[in-house]
Amino acid sequence: MASGKNESFRERKQRLRQSFIAQFPGRLARARELLAGLTSGTDPRAELETLHLIFHTIKGSGASFGFDSINASAKAAEQALREALDQNAGVTERLILDLDQELRTLEALDLVLEASPDPGPSFEIPARQAADGCTRERRQRLVYLCDDDPIIAQELSGQLSCFGYQVIPFVTLDALRHAFLSERPRAIIMDVVFPEGLDAGPAAIAALNASIERPVPCVFMSSRNDFSARLRAVQSGGNAYCAKPVNAVEMAEILDQLTNRNPPEPYHILIVDDDPDVAQFFSMVLEEAGMVTRVSNEPERVPDALDGFDADLVLMDLYMPNCSGPDLARVLRQMPGYLGLPIIYVSSETNADRQFKALEVGADGFLTKPLAPERLIAEVHLRAERMRTLRSLMIRDGLTGLFNHNTILQLLEVTKAACRRSQTNFCLAMIDVDHFKSVNDTYGHPVGDQVLMALSRTLRLRLREVDLVGRYGGEEFAIILVGADAEHAKSIMDELRADFAEVSFFADGVEFHCAFSGGIAAYPQFSTASALVDAADRALYRAKRTGRNRVEIATNTTEPANMPPAEPISSGGGEAQ
Repeated sequence: MASGKNESFRERKQRLRQSFIAQFPGRLARARELLAGLTSGTDPRAELETLHLIFHTIKGSGASFGFDSINASAKAAEQALREALDQNAGVTERLILDLDQELRTLEALDLVLEASPDPGPSFEIPARQAADGCTRERRQRLVYLCDDDPIIAQELSGQLSCFGYQVIPFVTLDALRHAFLSERPRAIIMDVVFPEGLDAGPAAIAALNASIERPVPCVFMSSRNDFSARLRAVQSGGNAYCAKPVNAVEMAEILDQLTNRNPPEPYHILIVDDDPDVAQFFSMVLEEAGMVTRVSNEPERVPDALDGFDADLVLMDLYMPNCSGPDLARVLRQMPGYLGLPIIYVSSETNADRQFKALEVGADGFLTKPLAPERLIAEVHLRAERMRTLRSLMIRDGLTGLFNHNTILQLLEVTKAACRRSQTNFCLAMIDVDHFKSVNDTYGHPVGDQVLMALSRTLRLRLREVDLVGRYGGEEFAIILVGADAEHAKSIMDELRADFAEVSFFADGVEFHCAFSGGIAAYPQFSTASALVDAADRALYRAKRTGRNRVEIATNTTEPANMPPAEPISSGGGEAQ
């Protein structure tokens, strides 16, 4: 971490420590006032709860800011009060004497003198995640392809361009070298055999990478499939090897892995703590690690804070006035959308039984104050990452990685509501692979899966960031095109349709192509989600019946009765023709 950032972190932490010091006398005065009002033999539970919260906050906050002298007395007072509350023992003379002794010890401390030694952060801030607002890179990634067969070079380049790559083909090694010196690509696809020799391709890659500090990823392709050729490719720095004829879908998947430099979206963390200084300290640490945080000091405001935040995890204090951490966890677990949201308690509570009882309401973990910043970052990162993985499995289709049927319908409702408020147009496109049953019957379901994966990749890479794509069922896909009218949406889908038709698929040495048909329904012409789906399906049905490999726009009129027959298309699960 740069020194400038260290200074900034120290300064902010110092301000929070000074704030704690400034509030410390007032907290002790409030505790003294409550203690003076206690009378042996009574059971003023509200006063005992408030006293417990004061000492609990002093202990946890003081430890977080490095005031070790506070810990013993505040902890002893907190435990005495917790036992009295748990056992319903009321106020005893022994309790009053113990609290008075610990309070006198705290009142005698001079935190101003103790505050000076703080050296600032003693931990290494991990590399930042994506900057705020970072989106997935949309520009085409530059790839060089070199094969002395011009037909193969042109055909494979054209197919890979359908998957979002800018592929420049070369037929000589000299031409590739010249281009490499002018502009370095994200990856190279290289044939093994050239007129210069049986291993000329690997030799050329080895020479290019030797001249630069960081090698460019390379995928070798060849009609040679012997061990010697593969070994030479590995020794020259090859990252992958594809036997000819090259499967464009598999090649695109390899390129994805080799060229994906995009950092993940930053984790969104909601911090709930009634102590503003501690909450801000946790926020500061997590934001230095590249996360996005939101702070709430009042439990009743947490639902509003979660709205629109897309939280990956909630860090929550255990003891808060009026609403404890477990009570808040119960509230969230009863609200739609938050049943699986990870909740982690951060508290100075060390009693294992109380920790376990707090976890029973549906929380996912317990972190004990004082909490070292590096551990806070590691724990939050681990749990937030797991949450994203689980959430992805819940809303994504396993084969294509697109939104699944239920999720895309929910997103359609959300989009409709948002566009109604902003008075924005959008379209729903339903597309279906033509003659897909024949593909499965002729070449087998694994090949059919490749077709679906290729189409899903085409949609993901070629559509805009704001567009939403889901697998509606079987070989049918749903696309929500925000801000597009019907004609614009048709133009987009026609371009995708033409590109997809150029992709070559191979099965048992046989090359074949696929196409899709589509139907488009526009909002607000069709004003409900169900009406949009029905209209887009009708338009898709019309495209199937009038020749396939085409896109139709839905109208408010019913379909004519004298149209030629066609095989039924899928409606959320079956295979279509």
